[in-house]
Amino acid sequence: MNDLKTKRAIVTGGSAGIGLEMVRSLLAQGADVTAIARDDGKLAMAREEGARTIAGDATDTDLIWHAVDAVDPDILILNAGARLAAKTLDRQDWADFSAIWDTDVKAAFVGIQAALNRPLRPGSRVLLTSSGAAMVMSLPAIPPESLRMSGGYVGAKRMVWFMAHQANAVSRERGLGIHFQVLVPAQLMAGTELGHAVAAAYAEAEGITVDDHILARYGSHLEPAQVGRQVAELFIDPAYRTGVAYGIRAGIAPIPLD
Repeated sequence: MNDLKTKRAIVTGGSAGIGLEMVRSLLAQGADVTAIARDDGKLAMAREEGARTIAGDATDTDLIWHAVDAVDPDILILNAGARLAAKTLDRQDWADFSAIWDTDVKAAFVGIQAALNRPLRPGSRVLLTSSGAAMVMSLPAIPPESLRMSGGYVGAKRMVWFMAHQANAVSRERGLGIHFQVLVPAQLMAGTELGHAVAAAYAEAEGITVDDHILARYGSHLEPAQVGRQVAELFIDPAYRTGVAYGIRAGIAPIPLD
């Protein structure tokens, strides 16, 4: 995909945050982009940028399959996600704990099945949004206690990453030629609604400002616009054609993770 001018893309969760930035960057590269999100009002920004839009729930199998049939995408970005209830385990109920599983993981599951069973054409790419939190138990730089308000989030985002590998195995076994990849933003983004809410919760518990929390933990701010630009680069640059997971950190090129 050296040139996106002839490509069609779907971005779920495309009305705000990094989803909207992905929409903007793909449009800037000439792609025909369809953004999907629950709130039609919030999709107005994507429409203003030049995207087509579909208002609906990315966990709805019928909606996603119909969208894939209608758009026939070369690129499918599964970015839809729920708000994290940033509370310690003793203060969460099951709905809080499982929200990311019921939205992020389910939306990834629905989108992957649509890609494999329609199927998308050979050479198509599917990108799933995970999180640096998915590395917490294997990356000593992130002590598990530092994500103590994450509930089911860490496991859900690790599962999204694992699902990409499962999907690639199916694609190879069936000779489909569809490649599944994972985006792993490795810093909390205060520039998104979700990121700011989570950072604010930790900052309050630590008795510091949101900015101090971000700088103390990550040393810099990762801006949503950078993520959007680098997602477009993942599809354009041949160097990123065959890898599975790529980490994103402020000010540097995407980092191959596996």
